[in-house]
Amino acid sequence: MKPAGKKRARFVTRIPQSLGPYETWLFGAGRDYAPASVDMYSRRYLTAISEVEPSIEFSFIHQLAARHSQRFRIPTLWKRNEGGNDQYGLRHIPFVIGRPKYKANIAERAEALDRRLREGVSPAKAKRHLRSGGAFCGRFRVGLPIGAEAMKDTLERPTAPSWRPDGELRARIGREKRITVVAVIDDGLPFAHRNFRDATGSRTRVEFCWLQSAKAVCDQTSVLFGREFTRRDIDACISKFGGDEDELYRHAGATDDTEGLASLLSRHATHGAHVMDLATGYAPERQETAAEEIRIVGVQLPNLLTIDTSGIGKDMYVLSALHYIFDRADLIAKGYGQDRLRLVINFSYGYFGGPHDGMFDIEGAITDLVRARRSQGKPTAVVLPTGNSFLDGLHVSVPDERFVRRSVVIPWRLQPNDRTPNYLEIWFPKQFKPLGYTVSVTDSSGVQFRALRVGLARGDENRVVALYDQHRCQVGQMSVDERNGRWRVLVVTAPSEPYPGELPAARAGLWQITISREPGAARLEWPIHCWIQRDTDPISVRSGARQSYFDDPGNIRFDERGALMERDTPTALVRRFGSLNGLATSEIALAVAGFRRRSAAEEQGMVPSRYSCAGTQDLGRVSCSSLSDRTAALPGTVAAGVRSGSRSILQGTSVAAPLVARRLAEVFVTASNKQVERAEADNYVSLLPGPRLAENDDQLVRLGKVAMPPHRQIVTS
Repeated sequence: MKPAGKKRARFVTRIPQSLGPYETWLFGAGRDYAPASVDMYSRRYLTAISEVEPSIEFSFIHQLAARHSQRFRIPTLWKRNEGGNDQYGLRHIPFVIGRPKYKANIAERAEALDRRLREGVSPAKAKRHLRSGGAFCGRFRVGLPIGAEAMKDTLERPTAPSWRPDGELRARIGREKRITVVAVIDDGLPFAHRNFRDATGSRTRVEFCWLQSAKAVCDQTSVLFGREFTRRDIDACISKFGGDEDELYRHAGATDDTEGLASLLSRHATHGAHVMDLATGYAPERQETAAEEIRIVGVQLPNLLTIDTSGIGKDMYVLSALHYIFDRADLIAKGYGQDRLRLVINFSYGYFGGPHDGMFDIEGAITDLVRARRSQGKPTAVVLPTGNSFLDGLHVSVPDERFVRRSVVIPWRLQPNDRTPNYLEIWFPKQFKPLGYTVSVTDSSGVQFRALRVGLARGDENRVVALYDQHRCQVGQMSVDERNGRWRVLVVTAPSEPYPGELPAARAGLWQITISREPGAARLEWPIHCWIQRDTDPISVRSGARQSYFDDPGNIRFDERGALMERDTPTALVRRFGSLNGLATSEIALAVAGFRRRSAAEEQGMVPSRYSCAGTQDLGRVSCSSLSDRTAALPGTVAAGVRSGSRSILQGTSVAAPLVARRLAEVFVTASNKQVERAEADNYVSLLPGPRLAENDDQLVRLGKVAMPPHRQIVTS
């Protein structure tokens, strides 16, 4: 009997040049599977990132936004060449796209942006560039929407904030200490918490905090969407409401629900509160003295980003957060007269997909920004977790010798009762031409979907095919595209139990991804790598997500003692090593793994936490490690909850990273310029305390070069 479901007759032969395969799914067949709060198709404002020529002029970017403010708006941009030439110098621009009342195709908006960018460049320069086959808008990536209450409809361009430095700060901290900034990008940031104030408890160390999805205030023009709080705003709230933080956050509008997902700051504990405390919290109950020389900039991401753990659609929010942090760091430096201000950014988020080569989409944009700031002589560290999927079977490596009879079958297990789509990426080696290679998909019932050829001639490489079940209902999508010299195949499936129930569903069970090659196809010098995007359900969000995984029968999961196997099985496709966070593989990333102590009484003998991801020689390396579990019997670390005096326990490499950010910021306060300059080559790892691991140490690939001792007060409180 035919199951209930809507027939999908859509069949797209090519992805629009300016869009990627994820956007094609999200605005096509996949839009019906998004929660109501993430309905991008009907939202008035969407986020996006465009890639442009670095030679484009900074002033023109804003002129473009001013001329077409109903279509394109630009959030706070950090001006790299302050006082110098007017070239933007960066490849990625964050945008907000305004949608008209009629249902315009998003691809048309992308092409319109491309035309506007070309129009603004001098005709001679444009003619030369276009003659050589270039484009000023190389790719247009659309992301999650902005809530109507958070967007400022009448604001064309953000202005400088109303902020003044604390005139008494230098007298309180002395002349010998360098003012340093710690920036935290996370969710649920309790910016008025006692642990982020000075010793008196009356003055905050938070200079700026941007709540990206907060209800907009009409007379605030310093941010394009959401709401910004300066140190003066926060101090005024503390003075008015004292210890009543519930009323403080209500009065400030920080707990308003603009996304239909409830406010995280109304909860007892949040990921952001825990991370921010580990990164820069100083608590009287821990006998700590507040380090006033360490100033704080916070960016609270929207709850929408917490719902979709795959990482899709976050790029514009993250990139705009970094621009905001760089811009506000320059204001702090100028206000306090601090030359070459040192900046530590903690971003405890993970992304499982991507090529893991350091230069894909948002990772490349982050790298460009950090390099640009460092080139000005301003030390900049970006601290990221390595990820928690080491044992989850989300990574497969396919070397050439696995092509038996010219094909390889990869088993992919889709979970039942899954209410979110699943994403699998297949990445061919860099500069490899996969002509003659084909990828096909077979579902758990044996239905084989249309095969897709990889590596077609340029001009026809961006292709997508719909996956139909036996009832002609579209239950997925498969696409191929080429990016930075690497070919990718993306396979997307519908949920196995979508909501509402009349939507077409992908069958749960064991699917098969078959990679085949013709007799004359080139052989592989380096392996093909496959990664499954993260698809988990955050605590209390109730998205209904269930993680799919590679169900390789050759993968030995337990050793002879029954313990979880932490080594790769040589004959298996599944690889634990190479599972590193896809955002932490660039040369500027300080990738932090997690470890536990052998027992509560031992300070030495640090053991990698079982879930802590690791890289390989060619897929990113772990930089260093810090404590993420107190012992095997006491998982997690102890840090602050949302309200002052409360505590929470959180586990994962997300809590190891801020401990490294904290220690690095404390070192930045006193280290000499020469010490910091020498340490930039290894992303400042050499400034961290702790035992140095030998190059031949078996744990080096898991723990990095330094296993940093735990902060005793925080992790044992």
